[in-house]
Amino acid sequence: MIPPHSSFRALTHRGFLLFFIGVSIATTGQFMQSLAVPFYVNELTDSNFWVGGSSFAVLVPSLIMTPVAGIWSDRVSRKAILIGSFLLQLVGSAVFLVLYIADLLSPWPIIGLQLVVGVASGFQWAPTQAMTSLLVPPEDLLSAVRFVSLSFTAGRALGPALAGLVLLNWGPGPAFAITIVGFVLGLAFMAPMRLRPSEAVNRESFREEFRQGVDYIRHRRAMRLVVVTSFVVASLGAVFAFALVASVADDMFSLGDGGLGWLTATFGFGSLVVGLYMTWRGDRHARSRAEMAAIGVYAIGVLLTGATPWLVFGLLGYFIFGAAHVAHGVTMNSSLQVQVEEKYRGRVMSVWLMSVLAGLPLGSLIGGLLGDLVSMRFVMLLFGGLLAVFWVITTIRSNGFAGLDADSR
Repeated sequence: MIPPHSSFRALTHRGFLLFFIGVSIATTGQFMQSLAVPFYVNELTDSNFWVGGSSFAVLVPSLIMTPVAGIWSDRVSRKAILIGSFLLQLVGSAVFLVLYIADLLSPWPIIGLQLVVGVASGFQWAPTQAMTSLLVPPEDLLSAVRFVSLSFTAGRALGPALAGLVLLNWGPGPAFAITIVGFVLGLAFMAPMRLRPSEAVNRESFREEFRQGVDYIRHRRAMRLVVVTSFVVASLGAVFAFALVASVADDMFSLGDGGLGWLTATFGFGSLVVGLYMTWRGDRHARSRAEMAAIGVYAIGVLLTGATPWLVFGLLGYFIFGAAHVAHGVTMNSSLQVQVEEKYRGRVMSVWLMSVLAGLPLGSLIGGLLGDLVSMRFVMLLFGGLLAVFWVITTIRSNGFAGLDADSR
C-alpha cells in the first residue's frame, strides 16, 4: 500500500496512470523525430544554418499555436485537443517516412513538413500541462506535476538518445517508423482515460483571454521569474541538446553519426537519473535551491563541453547539463502549477511554454549562423558564459530564486 504522502500517489489514479504512460511513449517517439530531422538535414546540406533552420521551422508555428491551445484548454475538452494534436503529428510522421523511402525528402520539403508538424505540436503542450488537475485530487497535484514533468523532460532526453542509436545503425527511416508507433501506442493508452469536469470560464475574445493570462503572470513576480528563466535556459542551454546536437557532434568532435549517438544517449542518461530522483525525493529540496543549483550546473556542463576537444569530457558535459535540464524542467513546472488558479491554468501554462518554444528556435537560428561564421565551439562557450552571467545576476536580484517556493494560489 502506498503511504498517504508518498511521491507515487498520483499513479494510483487510473486516469492519470494511463495519461502518464501514453504521453511518455508518444513524447519519446516525437523527440526521436525531432533529432532525426536535423540529423538528416545535416547529412544533406552539411550546413549549421540549415540545421538550425529546420528546427526553427517546427518551433515557430508551435510557438504561435500554443496560446490558442492554452485558451481552448480553458474552454473545451483538454483530452480532445491533445488527441487531435497527436493524430495530426502521426500523419506528419507518416509523410516523412513515405518521402524518405521514395528518396524525395530534400531540404525544402522538410521545412514544409516541419511547419505542419509545428502547428500540430502547438496544440499539444498546453493541454498536457493543464490536464493534470483534472485527473488527480488537489492533494496529489504536486506528485502528478512531477510525473508530468518527468515524462516531458525524460521524453526530450530519451527520445533523442534512442534516435542517436537508431540513426547510427539504421538511418532516419526506422526513426520515423518508431515515431509513428509511439504516437499509435500513446493514443491507445490515452483513449480510455476520463477527466473530471473543469471549472467553467467566461468566454471572451481570444485576444482578451490571452491578455488575461499574460497579466496574471505579469502581476506575480515568481511567475515572471519562471517565464524569463525558462526562455534563457532554452535559448542558451537546451538548444545544444536538441536542435544543434548534430552540429556539435560533427563540428566539435569530428565523429558524425557516432558522436551524435553518444552525446544524446549520455544526455538522456543524466536526465533520467536526476528525473527519477526529483520525482521520488523532490519534496526534500526547496524549489528555489533546486533551480539555483540547476542553472549553475547547466552552465558548467555547457562550458565544459565547449572547452574540450576530447569526447570523454564532452560526454561528461552532456551528462551534467542533461541532469540539470530535467531538474530545471521539473522545478519550473511545479512552481507554476502549485500557484495558478484553475480557471487560468491553460492560459498560464501556454505562456510559460511559449517562453521555451521561443527560446529554442531563436537559440538554434543564432547558434547555427554563428557556428557557420565562427565555430560551434565558440557558440557553446559564448552561450555557456551568458548562461553563467544570467545565473549570477538572477541569484543576486531574486534572492536565490526565493519566489519559487510559494504555494498559495
